[in-house]
Amino acid sequence: MTRRLSTLFHTCWLLLLCVASTLHAETVDKLQLSGFARVILGYLDDENAEYVGYDNSISANQQSLLGLQAEYLFNDELSVTGQVVGFTDDQRNSGLEWLYISYSPSNALQIKLGRQRIPFFNYSDSLDVGFAYPWLTLPQQFYDTAFFSTFDGVLANYQFALNDWQVNYEGYWGRFDDKIYLASEEINTQVIGLFGFNTSFAYKNLSLRASYNQGDVNIEQEEARLFSQQLRQFGFANNAEWLDANGLIQFYQLSANYENLDYFLRSEVSKMVSDGGLVADIESFYISAGYNFYPYTFYISYSQKDLHFDHHPSDIPLGVTPELDFLAATYADVIGRFADDKATGIKIGSRWDWQPNIAFKAEMTFVEAQDEISNDYAVKDLGGFDGHAMLYQLGVEWVF
Repeated sequence: MTRRLSTLFHTCWLLLLCVASTLHAETVDKLQLSGFARVILGYLDDENAEYVGYDNSISANQQSLLGLQAEYLFNDELSVTGQVVGFTDDQRNSGLEWLYISYSPSNALQIKLGRQRIPFFNYSDSLDVGFAYPWLTLPQQFYDTAFFSTFDGVLANYQFALNDWQVNYEGYWGRFDDKIYLASEEINTQVIGLFGFNTSFAYKNLSLRASYNQGDVNIEQEEARLFSQQLRQFGFANNAEWLDANGLIQFYQLSANYENLDYFLRSEVSKMVSDGGLVADIESFYISAGYNFYPYTFYISYSQKDLHFDHHPSDIPLGVTPELDFLAATYADVIGRFADDKATGIKIGSRWDWQPNIAFKAEMTFVEAQDEISNDYAVKDLGGFDGHAMLYQLGVEWVF
């Protein structure tokens, strides 16, 4: 185990002991402590690429984590929940993930106020709790399309039964103000007017879900802003406008799942549309099938992501002055850094539920990147990558 992973686990265990000692005097039936952990080893068989941070060496630093959660029940209607997660991945910030107050005036209605997960996907609430889903890792080409996963605001959930159908409506409103990582770069990001709603229907073994989300994004990219100002000074307003990453982002999601005791079929499809030139439009989906014979599960999954930038062609004339030639070359270089990208991933894997709260998993992912690689967080070309690689992973999931 690497030094970083060891330090993370020691720190989180000390935090758990401190919390437990502090709350020892609390009434047991009002305070609920829980947690989850995962250790994942990964190895990519190509020295010319990285995939979700893995390279041509065995590493446990990318997706291992430890989370601690506490919930205090004031009464049957009111509670407060907090969750702290420590990540080994340097693309994610360790710290507070959840902190919200829940109010449940009835069994059907629940209202949450505070920091919580954005319900983009089927597994938004359990992104980090690998024990909750059959795969070792969520389908990467699909689940990396959301650049942030939490928000500060209010969420309401209402569910009821209609004949043999279980119906759920959910809506939220709030904002996001934190750092995100794009192409390994930490960027200050603010999303205001963030809201969305989703509805799901379940009938026996079948479940369906649809969601819509949107927000006004403000991304701090100082170099792009200064270059945009320079373009405007020379009169190239259309090119300057393309360099603006800010604007409305809309996110759509649909899913259909079927599951019984023997097998499952799960699928999701999503589309993200942005007004900002430096933010791509993304279409992605996955479909996965699995066979259960307790305590074992075997599965296969296919996912695809199509990332597209609406590049504005250069309006800057060449051969007029050296200044304009330099401006045109710089603009071409910027566009080249935001290349379209189409990537697919096929994974096969297995799960062994060794104990009711401990599962061992193994997974192989066939990575295929087409055309020019955009060097986003999923696939990174280190030079000479032919677009094909295999990622091998072993992991253990634990909830307590």
